[in-house]
Formats: sequence, C-alpha cells, structure tokens
Amino acid sequence: MSNSKPSRENLLDKVLREYSSLLQRRPVLTKSISSASISAIGNLFSQYLAPQPGSQGRIVWRSTFAYAFFGLVVNGPVIHHFYTYLDKVVPKKDNTSAIKRVLFDRFVFAPPYLLVYLYVISLLEGHGTARAKQKVKDVYWMLLKLNWKVWTFVQYFNLTYIPAKYRLLFGNLVALIWTTYISVKRNKMLVSK
Repeated sequence: MSNSKPSRENLLDKVLREYSSLLQRRPVLTKSISSASISAIGNLFSQYLAPQPGSQGRIVWRSTFAYAFFGLVVNGPVIHHFYTYLDKVVPKKDNTSAIKRVLFDRFVFAPPYLLVYLYVISLLEGHGTARAKQKVKDVYWMLLKLNWKVWTFVQYFNLTYIPAKYRLLFGNLVALIWTTYISVKRNKMLVSK
C-alpha cells in the first residue's frame, strides 16, 4: 500500500523547479516578488521582536507595506540588474575576480544603496522628508560599517559560489535576518530618543 501524500522532498523539489522555471520566463518579476515577500516577512519579524514606538505592540501594516514595496519596486529590479552588470564588468576569470567583484559591491554599490534604502523606507513609512533625512543621519554610518562587516563575507560567498540566477534569492534569505536586525536596531534607537 503506497502513501498518496507527496513527501517533503518532492514538494521542495517541485517548488524549486517552479521557481527556476519562473526565473527563466520572468526573472526580474520573479526576483522582485521574492524580494517583496521576504522583506515583508523580515519586517513582521522585527515588529514582533521590537514593536514600533506608539504601536502598543500591534503590527504597523504601513511599515510592512513599505518594506514589501521597496523589495518589489527597488530591491528586486536593482539588484538583478546590478548582478548582471557586475558579471559583465568583472567576469569570473581567476581568483582575483572574486575579490574585485566583492570590492566593487562593497565600496561602489553598497554605500549609495544603503542610503537610498534607509531614506525611501522612512518616506514610505510616512515619516516625511525632514525625519527621513534625520534617520539616515542618525544610523547610516553605523549601519554601513556593520553592512561591510557582515555582508562582505556573505557577498564573497554569493558572488563566488551561488549561480547568478539564485544570487538575489540567496541574498534575500540572508537579508531576512539582516532586515530584521536593522529594523529592531532602528526601532530601539527611536524608543531611546
């Protein structure tokens, strides 16, 4: 007598096959939707771990929307095109290519991207231009240094060992933890002000 339920492995294989198929047919849209979903989940985790000031422990859906929207409209498309560009500018040739790719990512791409990320998220959350600028001023340098410490190793692994079509997904999964950390850190700083 056979069990008619599909095993977890079969379900996981099926999900991965479908995801790969979507990446082939609509890479930017697939990566954007993945990014939006993972960003929203990260924000929900962060709100659970460190509720936003004045929320009385309730979920602030505008914040979740801000992260999801940023993932959909900015993170997914921008990172997809950045990785495509990086593969052309610094193709994998030898061991120094990996270091060059990471240095380009860390020092050319990451600083302006983090600035845009912090500013736009703050605007989408409804904080206004003046408060968004102040938030960036308060946390940018600290988060950039932390970004360099944490993401340098992640990006070395990502750019060296992960196939190009899965880099954004891998980065998004690591970013789930990172986004949660940034949100918790930012919310704690707001409470202390």
